Amino acid sequence: MAYCQMKNDLSVVYGFAGNSITAIGTGGPGYEGKGEDIYGLNYRRSLTKCFSIETGIEYSVNNVLWNYEDAYQPTFRPQPASIRMLSIPVYANFTFFKYLFADAGIIADFETNHQSDKIVADKSGIGFGVGIGGRYYINKVILFINPFLQAHAMDAFNDKSGGQLLDQGVKFGMGYRF
Repeated sequence: MAYCQMKNDLSVVYGFAGNSITAIGTGGPGYEGKGEDIYGLNYRRSLTKCFSIETGIEYSVNNVLWNYEDAYQPTFRPQPASIRMLSIPVYANFTFFKYLFADAGIIADFETNHQSDKIVADKSGIGFGVGIGGRYYINKVILFINPFLQAHAMDAFNDKSGGQLLDQGVKFGMGYRF
């Protein structure tokens, strides 16, 4: 089989990122991002030499610290929180200069551990992601690096007042082309 006939890629992904929750508004809580880890499995289907569609499933663990409450409460103490999400991205992927690519698309996010104490509003919803990176093939093996920026819960499924979760980081992947 010639390499030009191979149109499918399946990759294992690991990434890390810095994160933040956008301003909630006057009187709202304040959060400090404490980082994110991402684990995933991605599938890419080439439609032309330069254009492909990419999807998959990713699991992320976002750590934040609730460190501010506008209403004066002498007993308030900063509290750590963890936002665990299952994400399904659907990206358009454009390859240029043989090894470089840009990708952008929508993300459906489903928070898997929303805490009933409401330290952080539910981040399940539709978001957006964009990235640029490099991809290298060694026979049928693929190696890639993908710096990215993502906004989660731009259109939240449940709570509309909780601000968006923003993350910026880098994903690394290794896969197989078939």
